[in-house]
Amino acid sequence: MGVCDLHCHLLPEIDDGYVSAEQFSRMLNLYAESGITTIAFTPHIYNPYVTTNVAKLRSTYQWAKELASSLGLVTYLGSELYVGEQDELKSLPIAARYALVEFGLSLPPPRLFERLSGLQKQSLTPILAHVERYRWLDPKSPLLVQLKQMGCLLQSNVEAVENGDALPYLKHDLIDIIATDNHGDETLPVRLVQTLSDWPQVAQRMENLW
Repeated sequence: MGVCDLHCHLLPEIDDGYVSAEQFSRMLNLYAESGITTIAFTPHIYNPYVTTNVAKLRSTYQWAKELASSLGLVTYLGSELYVGEQDELKSLPIAARYALVEFGLSLPPPRLFERLSGLQKQSLTPILAHVERYRWLDPKSPLLVQLKQMGCLLQSNVEAVENGDALPYLKHDLIDIIATDNHGDETLPVRLVQTLSDWPQVAQRMENLW
């Protein structure tokens, strides 16, 4: 599979990414040149703070997929599902296997385990996006232990590894995925490759996802 970026917001004019259609080709070239082979595009869905252009999502992804394929890049269309007050969780899963989920920063959502179990009943494995951001979680919390025991995967952002926010999770060997959460930063592809080189155990886990 090679190096995969499993979390980014690069599809032009879809959510809160900063990449224009003109910049998108350059960004893909930077990904390919850095040694990344696979990209999962994960626009926000159900996020109360982000407007997502759902009507153009699939057509924009098809255009992006064709452009990426010409550079030898494998792509997936997924989503970053905000778990709030909605009764039923509906995700655009990555490779029909993984549901990338995000939460409010201050408090866990109601019925957290019940709702994540609902995703698992759809044969999806939840991936907790940028786990280092949630103030209601920490590496030793009983809640995190339960989430790991039920089979959830934990994702950290490259920036959080670099600035130390993710280190408590990494030092406890809890991180399964490192990704860019890229909204348009051209330095992130090579930084992802370097970060995974620094944390080979995470790189190996990511290889085993497929």
